[in-house]
Amino acid sequence: MSTFEKYLRLPFRRKRLLHAALAWLILSRIGLALFSLPALQRRFSKVSSPRLAGASLAELRWAVLAAARRVPGTRCLPRALALQALMARAGLSTRLCIGVAKESGSGLVAHAWVLHEGAPVFDEPDLARYALLSVFPA
Repeated sequence: MSTFEKYLRLPFRRKRLLHAALAWLILSRIGLALFSLPALQRRFSKVSSPRLAGASLAELRWAVLAAARRVPGTRCLPRALALQALMARAGLSTRLCIGVAKESGSGLVAHAWVLHEGAPVFDEPDLARYALLSVFPA
């Protein structure tokens, strides 16, 4: 079954979440090229977009991961920003964390992730590897 056929079979609710995730990923990618992270988050918090009442954390996580696979070059920071924006619209509290690898032998290695109620939202295999630099609330 092709990707398009799978998309057509999705329930309306999932399509809506996927569209929202795609929009936030694209806005994040463009926004990071134009603004600092704090400025971008301030702009995102002012955006009036439809609320996602009733969306579960699992649904939001699925939408962002599915959308990220279809937006070339999507890395952890735009993915985390999109997830944070969607979670805020669903009424879920978040914190965006940015860390740097402690023992990186070949330059600076950074990572961004989202916490909800103290736990990472995505399956983050090795967060202990990173020294926390900054935490940004939603």
